[in-house]
Amino acid sequence: MWDHFLAILWAQSRITRNHFARTTFGTVLSWTLSTLWYGAFLFLAIVGGIAVSQAPFELLQTWFPAALLALFLYMQIVPLVTLSSGWSLQLNKLQIYPVSDASLFSIEVLLRLTSAPEMLIMLLGGMLGLLRRPDVFALAPLFLLLFIPFNLFLQLAIRDFLLHIFARNRFRELLMVLFIAIALLPQILVRSNSIEVLKPYMLQIAGFRWAPWQEVSSLSTGIFSFTDAALLLVWIALAAALAFWQFRLSKIQDDGFAVASPQKGDSTRPSFALAGRLSNFFADPMGAIVEKELRSMVRMPRFRVLFGMACIFSVVIFLPLKMGRSHGMSQDLVPVISLYGLLLLSDALLLNIFGFDRGAAQLYFVTPMPIETAIKAKNCAALIFISLQTIAIPLVASLFVHITLMAALAGVCASAVATLFLLSAGNLMSTTLPRPMDPGSTFRRQAGAKVQMWLLACSLGMAVLVGFAYLARWAASDQDWAFMAVLGVEFVIGLIVYRIALESSVARALQGRETILAALAKNAAPVSAG
Repeated sequence: MWDHFLAILWAQSRITRNHFARTTFGTVLSWTLSTLWYGAFLFLAIVGGIAVSQAPFELLQTWFPAALLALFLYMQIVPLVTLSSGWSLQLNKLQIYPVSDASLFSIEVLLRLTSAPEMLIMLLGGMLGLLRRPDVFALAPLFLLLFIPFNLFLQLAIRDFLLHIFARNRFRELLMVLFIAIALLPQILVRSNSIEVLKPYMLQIAGFRWAPWQEVSSLSTGIFSFTDAALLLVWIALAAALAFWQFRLSKIQDDGFAVASPQKGDSTRPSFALAGRLSNFFADPMGAIVEKELRSMVRMPRFRVLFGMACIFSVVIFLPLKMGRSHGMSQDLVPVISLYGLLLLSDALLLNIFGFDRGAAQLYFVTPMPIETAIKAKNCAALIFISLQTIAIPLVASLFVHITLMAALAGVCASAVATLFLLSAGNLMSTTLPRPMDPGSTFRRQAGAKVQMWLLACSLGMAVLVGFAYLARWAASDQDWAFMAVLGVEFVIGLIVYRIALESSVARALQGRETILAALAKNAAPVSAG
């Protein structure tokens, strides 16, 4: 395995060196944010280690299994909610090489460490805290290391199972609803003060005699038992067998983007007629490109999940903010929800308009059609999806709370202003930092440091635009006309900015078309970031 691992690591390092030869401001910013994030967990690990080393032994027996259960849930749930699986092997790039399934599986398990490295930091803090206790046998805390492979095996099994389910159109939306419920549950518990009620049940689950976290807790605190050790090894073996079976199944069924053609009963079929009607409002060739965009987008697993999250997840994640209040959802919150949903769609719909075309984007440069027409057509298709998302948000929110007409109108206006500026930034970014995106990859984020920096800048810009409107309304003694007036002025400015950005994008596309096409045709590396 290690020979194969070193060979893949060498190939990945060479590709990374060729693609990222310079250290830019975006890279430095990404490193800085990562350092702060993991530094915060390191601080928590130090505090937790001190608490573990000083806590009474009876209290440690009660709460240490609960802490391990919390780490287990973090390791398994957070990658699902964030749709990020860390670094993973590109099996379609490696299947042609004489590498055994066992070696690929072992490497994939090791790469699971990148999905939630925070767990390793916290476990290290707990282990150091136990090592400092005089009442714990010196080598007993090392049993905590056995908790790592159990979590890695189980996470790989869950990830591959969900990737297989995501490839089925009938189950993808159901899984999206499940993720929404998982993300919403903590807010509901906090807002409804249910944590105190559920605490005894959680401690009971954490202290269950045959649970893996309870076995690890007993062994690592010095209460050794051959039964506990054997049972923990059985848990690890079961997780490994399940992960290996699911891994081989995913490897066999990995045939790329296989949902391009709709099948009988496919939910995307009604979109064809709608796409044709909407494209009739545009003259060809723009109408043809708009129809192509509408038809292809609704077939892409990645976009469909993001669009569903923008319409539903963006509502329910803010819904607990109004729990327990009688006056319903205020108009202050609806624009925020709309902008959050717009931000979810921005990477796939606005900021990388040629990403899903990949190598096929060369058609826009070799046909007699001006590249400006293609950019405008893609912008028009994006506006159609954003309009549907903006309308869907108040409708979904009205199922739970009262939505006033002014609140819905404020959301529409805020979304219109932000969309104009995002289109301007997206056109420039699509011709400056083009990158290919896999339409069938639902579980991976395909964005580097520069892209993350652009997303951060767009988020701050949206906050500033809407913040000025709120500031004007506050200065006018909460008059809605001031809010709308500022948004109206920003909309006019946005039209001017969009026109200037469009001309600049066309010039950049014509000047650097070889660079753009080379970037879009770039194949994935043996290991890719999720």
